[in-house]
Amino acid sequence: MSDSSKSNTPKISELSTEELDALIKRLEEAIEFDLALSHDDIRLLLSALLTLATMQDSLSNKKITLHKLRKLVGMVQSSEKLSDLVNEKPPADNHKIPRKKKPKKKNTVSPIKVHHKLNSLNKGEICPECEQGSVYRYEPAQLLRITGHSPFTPELHLSERLRCSACGQFFTATLPDDVLVDGDSNQKYGYSARSLMAINKYFAGTPFYRQESLQSLLGFSVSASTIFDQCEYIANDLQPIFKVMKAIAANAVHFYLDDTTHRILEQAPIEKKKRNSNVMQKRTGIYASGIIASTKDQDIVLFQTNIGHAGEFIDELLELRPPDRPRPILMSDALASNNPTVMPAFHGACNSHARRGFVDVMSQFPHEVEWVLERYKLIWVHDDYTSKQAMSDAQRLVYHKQHSLPVMQEIRQWGIQHFKEMTIEENSSLGKAIAYFNNHFDRLILFCQIEGAKIDNNFMEAMLKLIVRNRKNAYFYKTPAGASISDVITSFIATAMQADVNVFNYFNAVQRNRQAVKENPVDWMPWNYLSNR
Repeated sequence: MSDSSKSNTPKISELSTEELDALIKRLEEAIEFDLALSHDDIRLLLSALLTLATMQDSLSNKKITLHKLRKLVGMVQSSEKLSDLVNEKPPADNHKIPRKKKPKKKNTVSPIKVHHKLNSLNKGEICPECEQGSVYRYEPAQLLRITGHSPFTPELHLSERLRCSACGQFFTATLPDDVLVDGDSNQKYGYSARSLMAINKYFAGTPFYRQESLQSLLGFSVSASTIFDQCEYIANDLQPIFKVMKAIAANAVHFYLDDTTHRILEQAPIEKKKRNSNVMQKRTGIYASGIIASTKDQDIVLFQTNIGHAGEFIDELLELRPPDRPRPILMSDALASNNPTVMPAFHGACNSHARRGFVDVMSQFPHEVEWVLERYKLIWVHDDYTSKQAMSDAQRLVYHKQHSLPVMQEIRQWGIQHFKEMTIEENSSLGKAIAYFNNHFDRLILFCQIEGAKIDNNFMEAMLKLIVRNRKNAYFYKTPAGASISDVITSFIATAMQADVNVFNYFNAVQRNRQAVKENPVDWMPWNYLSNR
């Protein structure tokens, strides 16, 4: 090797941080893939070793200062100018052309590399396919797997491959089980990534476009359309269970129901029959309806977003109910649109709605409303007591008849008396609250007449906040298909929450066992899937 070639190689102390990082990366790749180093890299390594040896000798003999040490390792320039020593900058020259700033590096995350060795065959051995050539090292097979973390982390799986020099046959290392458990061998986005996308959207209310911008901010971009596609995969895997869950819900003892307005951009008006009539009418109103079906052991939460009210949703569900089942018990607000039409039911009205009518006029009628609220408070106190005492439905009914029914009757008589004495105008705001209470009194006291009837519809209203949260952030669905996907996934999130099940693990298990789910979906309900994993 000539002296001129040696002089062209920079010393290790002369390299910038970027050049050092590039050298380290080349060394790591050489180790990973069993590659040879270039002559320049070897000379740089020798320079680094000489620098390290010189530094160790100087430190051991205590003949080096901190400034010299910094110069030796290349942290500062080897200069004795005063401006360099005291870090003073020369005065700005207004006549100099300003230098262009280097563009900032894009904030990207490199995938974690996982190597899988081909154990069944080694380099140089005879090809087992043709038994003529010998296999040699070839570039590894690659699988870019996106796993579900927060944030999403790309993993690049490099499977070692060997190729026969005679027949060209490839031999590829098999991916380990801990990789395949999160998705098929050709699947980019793992089950865990899909589950996290769905939970972020339909529980946390993070719209697809916001997830896209968040991931771009964190260095790994996933488009909004891709996130939607991954959520659709989950909804498809959950669909067989959803159908069975509806059938189970139809046999429930008690139903909560309510709805809230929503919007679907591409939903055209439809012709539907009027309820209890064969007359067709054009409908445009879109609602997200919710039902909580309480069976003996579980609470099943179902959502449906379309042109229709909660009453129509409960009709669809009760049509699946066997005729020999006991008469269902319903709880909702007092709107006529919530009444079922396919079969008779015990239909209670929500006392929270009735109480709210009084609360809204507190400022105009403080003394009268305070009297009502003090009495109304007692029925919830009594209901809490029955829960704490773990009373059965029969015991709870007897307790409410004895303690809560007289309170409700007292409030009713108070209102009637005021109307008779004309101390409260019936058309006033307080008069309308009293009229609402009196008109729906029989339904408001159903919890004092029927075993298992509830006091209010607060449970359903709390569950509807999942829908409201998503609506407040995303504003609308684009298509009815998007609304249907939301209904399925949100229903399972809410139901799994009530069953105290880890939703993330549940979604992963359903995707991983999609074939078993199709064959026997009843075994994969949120409350019993753990025994079938």
